[in-house]
Amino acid sequence: MAYVPRVYLPGAAAAQTGPLPAGTAHHLVRVLRRRPGAPVLVFDGEGREYEGRLESTGREPRVRVGELRRTEPAPALAVTLVAALSRQTRMEWTLEKAVELGAAAIWPVFSEHARIRLDEKRAARKLAHWEGLVVAAAAQCGRARLPVLRAPAALETAVREVRGDTRLLLDPQSRRGLSGLPAPGTTLALMAGPESGFSERERDAAEAAGWTAVRLGPRILRAETAGPAALAAAQALWGDWR
Repeated sequence: MAYVPRVYLPGAAAAQTGPLPAGTAHHLVRVLRRRPGAPVLVFDGEGREYEGRLESTGREPRVRVGELRRTEPAPALAVTLVAALSRQTRMEWTLEKAVELGAAAIWPVFSEHARIRLDEKRAARKLAHWEGLVVAAAAQCGRARLPVLRAPAALETAVREVRGDTRLLLDPQSRRGLSGLPAPGTTLALMAGPESGFSERERDAAEAAGWTAVRLGPRILRAETAGPAALAAAQALWGDWR
């Protein structure tokens, strides 16, 4: 079967014609060299995927949306990944894998040991770049429902505001593992720290707010690995990998 690219068109609806986002248009026309009439799959980020055709490839490439192909249900287990900010390529890897592994929401946070700070303009640029990465990862892995990507905030803010039937702090110092935990309900939150771990103050604040510290086996994982590894384990134990 010939490869049919997937493209993101916010608010897509059957019989609609719409312009493609710049990054998607460049990949489709310049990289894949698709021409008018080429088939595409169009997803709206809210769970719907449509048949489609590339209608034009000029200054503003456009697609025509065809019949509804499928509707992706909301996840039975909605997982929020709170991830301490890491250096550029490592953070991008974490975001990409979180999308592939089915995270329902992703929240990058500033932590004491990471020593990464962004002013308002840089944070806005980062967020826009990450949103593009999330869309590209969703297109690649077949997701029709985009995860919520929140703007970077202080770890303490996420500790207070993130809700979940179960909230887990990934901490290699903990003696508790995932397999001994009761199954969460429909929502789960995971918090992964920076390369040098959470500070004692951060750990204490999280546990005081009701987060449970758990470890992921006997080895200490890299910062960019811990969050995706926990997501994969959660999907296998309680989510859509069962």
